Amino acid sequence: MRKITIAVATALVLGAITIAIPKLRSNVQAKPVASPAAPPVVSGACNNVKFKFTNNLAVNEAKVRIEKVSYNVVGVGSKSELVHTDNDCLYNHTCTTTGDTLSNAGGRDLNNIQIYYKFLATKPSVGQNWSDEVHTPNIGKTISNCKDGTTYDLGTIPPK
Repeated sequence: MRKITIAVATALVLGAITIAIPKLRSNVQAKPVASPAAPPVVSGACNNVKFKFTNNLAVNEAKVRIEKVSYNVVGVGSKSELVHTDNDCLYNHTCTTTGDTLSNAGGRDLNNIQIYYKFLATKPSVGQNWSDEVHTPNIGKTISNCKDGTTYDLGTIPPK
């Protein structure tokens, strides 16, 4: 009798499982909420780039010391680079920075360029020091397709 009871119970359990399995299936399919963003296209650096400018800062015929250049790399965003000249740029002279690497700028256009600098009058009064860092307004020039080893003329400090 015990064997019959186990056989009937097993048959009932297997029958119940056979009937329940098709009901456990679902036609619902998960859909992604959003497609993953494409990685930004990053170009290489623009190497050994020099910036040329003329010092027309008439404040007591001040000399200027270039500190950095900021710019917008079209399609990438705002960047800045510490730059300098071999010597301070004297009043009414044209000077060129020593050459720097501009990251993510290779083959891209640059705009909204600003020159950051300090100045000191060439006829300073006693105790006069270098100014705080100041910058030009956006220089109305666009560098098209930044190329390695190129010198770009940014005009004058202050811009005319």
